[in-house]
Parts: sequence; C-alpha cells; structure tokens
Amino acid sequence: MLYTEGNLRAEDRALRHIAHGKVNSALSQVETKTAHLIERLVQKVDAQASRNFTAEQLLDWVQNHESLQSEHALIKRYTDAFPELDERVAQKRHRILRTAMTRIQEAVAPFEYGRRFAHTTGLHH
Repeated sequence: MLYTEGNLRAEDRALRHIAHGKVNSALSQVETKTAHLIERLVQKVDAQASRNFTAEQLLDWVQNHESLQSEHALIKRYTDAFPELDERVAQKRHRILRTAMTRIQEAVAPFEYGRRFAHTTGLHH
C-alpha cells in the first residue's frame, strides 16, 4: 500500500495533495493519449477495405492499449490509497470514454449503415 494513516495532519495533507496532483496529471495524459489513439484508429478505419468490427470493440482496444497501462496503474495505486479520489477519477474516465465513443461512432457510422442495409436493393418509386 502506498499510504498508511499518519499522525501528522500536515503530512497527511501533503500526501493527499501529491496524490491529487499525480492523479490529475495521469488523467490528463490518459485523455491526450486516448485522443491520439482515436485519431490514428479513425485513419485506419477509413483506409481499411473490410470493417469487421464494432465501435465497442474499437473502444475496448483503445482502453486496453499498452501505451495507457502505466497511467492506469498509477491511477489505481493512488485511488487504492486515497479512496476519496474514486468518484473524481470515475467522472473523468466517463467523460474521456464518452468523447472517445462519440468520435469512434462518427467514424464507423457510414460503414455500420452500409453493413446494416447491405441486403436492400434501394427504394423504388
């Protein structure tokens, strides 16, 4: 465990302040790296001929990307030590994922539409 209950209030405040700063920094890095991964992913989606994936699959790939693992580990370490950070981290992650999912859905929508209605022959007047 990273932190054990101390007797000194000043030390306790200093440790919590450091934890908040580290978590905020890590969340900012996650947000930036996720945006870069999404942009690279959208470029690949546009370039690929076959699109056998869903927006959810792509978002899972982004979430589990190796470039984000160190930030996820740091955030987990500090939220385990300071549970009051959990809600703030959850809210920020939710915003990051919602933004990422929106961007992925925008990129995949034309292909999803084409796949969904590929069996139709069009409208006849």
